[in-house]
Amino acid sequence: MAKVPVARRYARALLELATEAGKVDVLNTSLSWLGEAFAQSEELRQALLNPGVTLAERRRVIEALAAARGWDGLMRNFVMLLLDRDRLRYIEAIAEDFSAGVDMQAGRVRARVTSASPLDEGQIAEIKAALARKTGKEVLVETSVDESLIGGVVARVGGSIYDGSVRTRLKRMREAILNEV
Repeated sequence: MAKVPVARRYARALLELATEAGKVDVLNTSLSWLGEAFAQSEELRQALLNPGVTLAERRRVIEALAAARGWDGLMRNFVMLLLDRDRLRYIEAIAEDFSAGVDMQAGRVRARVTSASPLDEGQIAEIKAALARKTGKEVLVETSVDESLIGGVVARVGGSIYDGSVRTRLKRMREAILNEV
């Protein structure tokens, strides 16, 4: 979850409204898209955050986005509220917190698995099953490669880290040997 308290409050409020309206998945998709677009597009950030652009012009940009992306009315109104309250700068953190709240509601957890070489589908399935047994939740796995691990994997699930890398094992062996001397 993001470390921005204001983002967490807005995400929780939107999640509550989306749950009542039965639009959690629709809003999650739209909010995730906007968070990513905001992160990747300097032009979009300038159009929506630059004080030299009038509020009316920024509202038109949001209306155009809403129309182009087919946003639900709740999503459009939420983004307008963020604009009016000068909170749009937190959209990436809000999207991240909203998505985490959706996962929590659904009994899912996200895991970041880093390996020394690319994993095949069978290996990912094994890791997913092991983490599901450990957490008692459905696990969504994102993978990455870090050759410095030498072998094995490191899994980050929430605040927990499961380190089965060769690099860490070698480091522990080295420390044990040095402590014996």
